[in-house]
Amino acid sequence: MASGCSGDETGDDGASRPRSLDVIVANHELVANVGNRFLLGLVLGDGRQVAYGTVQVQIRSVADGVPASPGPVVLAEYLPLFGTKAGDPEAQPEAISPASAKGVYLIRGVTFTGAGTFQVAVAADVRGVGVVQGSTPFEVLPEPAVPAPGERAPRSENLTLGDEGAPPAAIDSRAATQGEVPDPELHGETIAGAIAARRPVLVLFSTPVYCLSRFCGPVTELIEDYATRYEGRVEFIHVEIWKDFQSSEANEVATEWLYRNGSLKEPWLFLIGPDGTIEERWDNVFAPEEIETAIRPYVKGTDVD
Repeated sequence: MASGCSGDETGDDGASRPRSLDVIVANHELVANVGNRFLLGLVLGDGRQVAYGTVQVQIRSVADGVPASPGPVVLAEYLPLFGTKAGDPEAQPEAISPASAKGVYLIRGVTFTGAGTFQVAVAADVRGVGVVQGSTPFEVLPEPAVPAPGERAPRSENLTLGDEGAPPAAIDSRAATQGEVPDPELHGETIAGAIAARRPVLVLFSTPVYCLSRFCGPVTELIEDYATRYEGRVEFIHVEIWKDFQSSEANEVATEWLYRNGSLKEPWLFLIGPDGTIEERWDNVFAPEEIETAIRPYVKGTDVD
């Protein structure tokens, strides 16, 4: 592992190949002293994204601008967005078009021993490109800002299809283009109602139409798929971020859960247990197997079991 390089190099065939690698920490927040799902987006200097296979990662703390000794080299696995190509985990990473659906690289259970500034360095041996390297700083919080496992979930009254006068696009932004809410099974119950009924509930905060990362649409479709398969065992709720996108007015419940330090980041997914306590949370990109593992105690006797 080395620090990031820049510029292009010319291969034996005379073609220019990018040597620089932009590293993007894709988490909405990272917290000290707990196991984090550490997400990394990788972009080559020519704009193509790195996907598939595994990449090498090193993390170290930074104090007063001075990086500490790097930690061990670990492998990050490619985590595809739902509905996109997973790729062979044993294969070389590839450079793909930025127009393709995105994925990230994932390391599970990353624990930071304190809050503050850290640096991550990445090396990837990309097919047809060669080894590219890059690094970036990032911040770790001392405590969660967004509701976290072990906390009491807010008893929120999100918009549902039963709310007379609620604009359909404020319930699901896809109604702005499709004319109606496309997934009624995600919009029939409130978070408060599910908790009062002592039902386990998966709550997704996303804006399928207006999401800048383009992750919201696929993850909403993933939760919709689960709602169809496990109806009656787990409550599935989607909370649209925008009450009125054109006027930049967010839904009150989205603000209650996610608006922190002047910004609101999405998507987020939360699993709330029957006692109203948050059991798990996932930000940005998550895999079906992660959800299946978390809801397994509540869906015994189904094809998850």
